[in-house]
Amino acid sequence: MIKMYFLTAFRSLLRNKSYSFLNIAGLALGITCSILLFLVIKYELSYDTFHSKADRIYRVNTNMIFADGVDKNPGTRFPIARLMRSNGNLGLEKITQMYVEEGAQINILGDNGNAPKRFREEGSIAFVEPQFFDMFDFETGATDPRQGLAAPNNVVLTQHIADKYFPEGNAMGKMIRFNNMLTLKVTSVVPDFPSNTDFPFVMLISHDSFKNYTTTDLTSFNSLWSNHQLYVLLPEGVSPEAKAAELTRFLEGHKPDSKLVKETYSFQPLNDLHFNADFGNYGNRTISREIIWSMALIGIFLVLVACINFVNLATAQAVKRAKEVGVRKVLGSSKGQLMLQFIGETLLITLLATFMSVILAELALPYLNDLLELKITFSILQDPVLLLFLGAEVLLVTLFAGLYPALILSRFQPIAALKSRITTQQVAGMSIRQGLVVLQFTICQVLIICTILVNDQMDYFRSKSLGFTKDAVITVQLPIEAGEKMMPLREELLRDPAVRKVSFATAPPSSNMTHGSSFSFNNSSENENFQANMKFADEYYLDLYNIKLLAGRNYSNSDSAALLINETMRRKLGIVSAADAIGKTIAVGPGSFKAPIVGVVEDFHQNPLQQPIDPTIMFTSPKDYRFLSAKIDMSRKQEAINHLEKVWNMAYPDDVFNYEFLDQTIADFYKDEARQNKLFKIFSFIAIFIGCLGLYGLVAFMAAQRTKEVGIRKVMGASVFNITVLFSKEFIKLVLVAFVIAAPIAYYLMTLWLQDFTYRISLDYWPFILAGLATLLIALLTMSAKAIQAALVNPVSSLKTE
Repeated sequence: MIKMYFLTAFRSLLRNKSYSFLNIAGLALGITCSILLFLVIKYELSYDTFHSKADRIYRVNTNMIFADGVDKNPGTRFPIARLMRSNGNLGLEKITQMYVEEGAQINILGDNGNAPKRFREEGSIAFVEPQFFDMFDFETGATDPRQGLAAPNNVVLTQHIADKYFPEGNAMGKMIRFNNMLTLKVTSVVPDFPSNTDFPFVMLISHDSFKNYTTTDLTSFNSLWSNHQLYVLLPEGVSPEAKAAELTRFLEGHKPDSKLVKETYSFQPLNDLHFNADFGNYGNRTISREIIWSMALIGIFLVLVACINFVNLATAQAVKRAKEVGVRKVLGSSKGQLMLQFIGETLLITLLATFMSVILAELALPYLNDLLELKITFSILQDPVLLLFLGAEVLLVTLFAGLYPALILSRFQPIAALKSRITTQQVAGMSIRQGLVVLQFTICQVLIICTILVNDQMDYFRSKSLGFTKDAVITVQLPIEAGEKMMPLREELLRDPAVRKVSFATAPPSSNMTHGSSFSFNNSSENENFQANMKFADEYYLDLYNIKLLAGRNYSNSDSAALLINETMRRKLGIVSAADAIGKTIAVGPGSFKAPIVGVVEDFHQNPLQQPIDPTIMFTSPKDYRFLSAKIDMSRKQEAINHLEKVWNMAYPDDVFNYEFLDQTIADFYKDEARQNKLFKIFSFIAIFIGCLGLYGLVAFMAAQRTKEVGIRKVMGASVFNITVLFSKEFIKLVLVAFVIAAPIAYYLMTLWLQDFTYRISLDYWPFILAGLATLLIALLTMSAKAIQAALVNPVSSLKTE
């Protein structure tokens, strides 16, 4: 019986090739998108779930509570781990701390007559304790890395790094130089960390080596660095909130008292690190759960649009199959048997579409990986979760798309069917089909409106003035001990006219590297109730970046003590005008570096545009300079880069020259939003394409059903335009109704999305109008193509049609 159902279904598909093609193509596109989105969602949700104790691992975050808000920091102060251990871990099962640097200069020391080799390593390098491998389940390979990590000046390499540095093999026991400060011995090589982790370390240095690397006092509570983090393993059944409160109370007795700043601690679950942008993670990439559910909804909507096509075309085609139903009922087929036959046809179409989708998804996945910078693999036979998803999708699509048309077809009365008295209006059809078309194009227009607005926000990011010049500026990270070579380096660089200006600073004006500090104002004995962003920069910084001085003067390198502040700082200090700030004093940090304000600069954006402008203090501090900035003549770009590299290699022969253009660095701040924009564009196009496939099919069916009517109208003098309007006007009304529904939905969704940005576009009416007109035009072109074809048929041929 089942074999007969499928055989009949296959014959039906062959008889109606165009109908079958439209349905299979639409479903295949929708299911392909759903598979790709499912793979992305599954991958994102898999981050760090492979650790056996993942549900009990927490990161200790620091919350600094000021009068004007809370400063959230994923780091902890250096003495905290030691204090906790000296008090029995405060009842915690395990604790481990780590410090991570993004990129480093790595030198391979020559031996046996081999020349030294230099590398600029861009991956994350972590100083970790042996307990790291007790808490996290990363593979350790043939040798246990814990022993090496228990002693100073040892390093563990991941496999691909070992192969890179020692291609001849056998990295064990070899020596490497880290940032020209630490000489480290390779004690172990471990397998590469998986891609779905927020600990993407390529090299692990023993944490005991850190004291030989930093000049920071590790016994002091003064420093709080976001890249120095503490992780704890809670015993079974212990409340993280209770333990965090206990830690806060415990440390109150050990930290210096601050009347204006209250510091509390919170325990963040390991499975939240990948989804919480407030604190971030070592992978420097988060994705909100809202974005993940949005992707899931888009996948559902695309399949829904394809299913609506199927329902509309199936119910429209029902008239052509009325006699078939009548004959089958006369021969004894029951309503249930007919429903099974028609659902079998739907199942066959869905299976064919799914088979095509699997092939299309495998072909498209490398491009999706490139777009999203992910490493998703596709192996359907080795992925039971994907197989389960596909099975459930086939079942749901078959039922959703096939059940209603099967009900309609199976309830035809045999006499009316055999006498061809079944019309499209009787097939339940018009009001439900109209509603489905409206739903279909509502989804399409919501996606199009959102795409336009996301694109506008990205354009705003690119075009908004940041308060400084970012074009034609090259930045180079300096060696940690750049020191006395900086000024001779500057003079040598300026000898070539292709390099116009040079400056040294902790970071470019807009950067992910920030340094917050407490301070007191105008000889006050107490600190202000907010932190300031410290910018250490030389006297050439303002000129190179074209940062405007509003009052006073710039400091000079010869000033023993002088400060600049920005307008935000002036306002937060309650100073009426920029001129009034000149001469007032600020004492910075625990060492109380005290200096007068000699100038006020215009606000510039130090952070990505998702965040507000910080109150900023600027002064010279050569020991803290980490970046060289060079303004170049872009018409002589390559000459400038070659000169920079030549002079760099003379000054720092042990360090690899590695540069970036500042405008590209700033553009990278918005990579996640740019990816979302591209995804919206792709899926909006697919949604409108699937919708147009359905429209084309419906218009083609109407043209076939009304062939004789078209012939009569042409004989009576109707033009091609009149015939086109006849077929199009009903659907134009439906597209307009869909727009009326889609506009407020898209407005609400984009209002929510834009709330994450401090600086954002306003929601004008024109993107909505543009989306509505674009959808209307695309739909009109789709319908007109078939309507014009029908209108051009010779009326004599049309009138002969039965």
